Amino acid sequence: MKRHGLIAVLLSLLLAVTWTASPVGADPGEKAQGIGQWLKRMTLEEKVGQMMMVGFYGSEPTSDIRRLIEESHAGSVILFAYSDNIQTPDQTARLNNGLQEIASGTRLGIPLLIATDQEGGVVARMTAGATELPGNMALGAGRDPEGAYRAAQLTAKELRAVGIQMNLAPVLDVNVNPDNPVIGVRSYGESPRLVSEMGAAAVKGYQKNGVIATAKHFPGHGDTDVDSHLGLPVIDKSRAELEKTEFVPFRRAVKEGIDAIMTAHIHIPALDDTPDLPATLSKPILTGLLRKEMGFQGLIVTDSMTMSGVADYFGGVPKAAVKAVDAGADMILLTPSLSAQEQIEVFEAIVDAVRSGEISEKRIDRSVHRILQKKKKYHLFDERMVDVDQLPKRVGTPEHREIARDLANRSITLVKNEQDLLPLKLKKGQRLGIISPYSLRDRVTAYHADTSEVLVKANPTDDQIRQAVEMAKGQDVLLVGTTSSHLDPQQVKLVKALGELDKPLVAIAFRNPYDIKDYSDVDAYMTAYGFNSVSLDAVVDTLFGINPPRGKLPVTIPGLYEYGWGLDYRQ
Repeated sequence: MKRHGLIAVLLSLLLAVTWTASPVGADPGEKAQGIGQWLKRMTLEEKVGQMMMVGFYGSEPTSDIRRLIEESHAGSVILFAYSDNIQTPDQTARLNNGLQEIASGTRLGIPLLIATDQEGGVVARMTAGATELPGNMALGAGRDPEGAYRAAQLTAKELRAVGIQMNLAPVLDVNVNPDNPVIGVRSYGESPRLVSEMGAAAVKGYQKNGVIATAKHFPGHGDTDVDSHLGLPVIDKSRAELEKTEFVPFRRAVKEGIDAIMTAHIHIPALDDTPDLPATLSKPILTGLLRKEMGFQGLIVTDSMTMSGVADYFGGVPKAAVKAVDAGADMILLTPSLSAQEQIEVFEAIVDAVRSGEISEKRIDRSVHRILQKKKKYHLFDERMVDVDQLPKRVGTPEHREIARDLANRSITLVKNEQDLLPLKLKKGQRLGIISPYSLRDRVTAYHADTSEVLVKANPTDDQIRQAVEMAKGQDVLLVGTTSSHLDPQQVKLVKALGELDKPLVAIAFRNPYDIKDYSDVDAYMTAYGFNSVSLDAVVDTLFGINPPRGKLPVTIPGLYEYGWGLDYRQ
């Protein structure tokens, strides 16, 4: 072991002994007093730093992240794939060990809480070398809370193995708006009861396996038609309506003991009528509703403060961050879209707000107390470093991949099947044409050799449409894939152009299941709720009768198919 690694491990052991000095069986008051002693040792800057979740670019520790940990005393780090933080499990584990070593060298040596968004499905930061899982709506189609538990359990084990102790999941938004541009398949469905049951199972799966679960996006982002990354959505519902739908999964999660909840950058006048005020910055919502009414005692984490739904209001990110802390947020989430200096300016703005009396230090102490409690609960003081050599036994294992395949297989939903077109019964010499944003050809040729494929963009150009139609003219049966076609009319144009050829046409929705609204005259329609490898495998196996369709729609397709609809070609 390298000398600096040995020092970090020894320091971790020393801190663990210091932290757990209370005798076995000590009452909660004595343990809390231990945390109180740590608070007394901390400067204001160190306290505020614990509330900062910062981001950076790089696959290994950089001068920027070192500066954020050492100068702004950052207590948490968020990792993304786009910022090169997450490439492979091995690289991610080494990165996290390096970050923890930097934290070990600070005055108090408090370990970092390292987080990411590993929702599964369309939002997964760790993919290469890890187990790819179907997302929430796919699990909702499977109607099996035990499946949600297994997915979360598996995810938690792999995250913890690489040194990530907090997952910004599960999504508990109830997707009641088919035009929602940002939630969609990230939700378990449109039923508050289904979302509650699946979400509660996921919370247990994460937290029983060493990872903090983070329910999002409170008070509920499922009934919006604006992406809060780009603007401020408004939900104009009464309090009674919110109680029946949006609040239900979050109340259940609080009851189940969830340790963190993420706020939404959405404006809900019924809860706080301050003009243009996002929930993230609302004291009546965070402190009044979530803390006092719902009784939530865990961490309140903001969604990214760089998103337009909050950053474009109230004078920019530093001022908005101060307002979020005053509203009741415990952790301020920043991303690499802000430079290290800009993130430090957010930290300094909160420190200045305390020094000026705008925010009391007691208010800061309450948040830091919660953060330290969670770091203790999840054994960060004695398990901050991970064993890279053990990764092959813990991440992307055959057992995990088999679980993922089973969950994906259970999700595929057959919505329409005119003339019993599915399963496909192609004869030798018949030609199958595939037009899709995601390649299926290698999977399909395992069942039928005479297959052609044209890959198109998710927003196909007119030239791509012409090329696809030209290829399709020489085929006997056609498969076409779409992905949330309501967001791009070019996809609809493509399907309709293929339909005019008067050939058997199977459409597959690879994201939101509502796409058939735009092209209801196709012969057969399946929805996969995702486009990662396990979902593509499951789709092809279902097309050819190897995997019978068992999924049930977890949403209503307006005017066409009701919640719970699903065909089984075996019957």
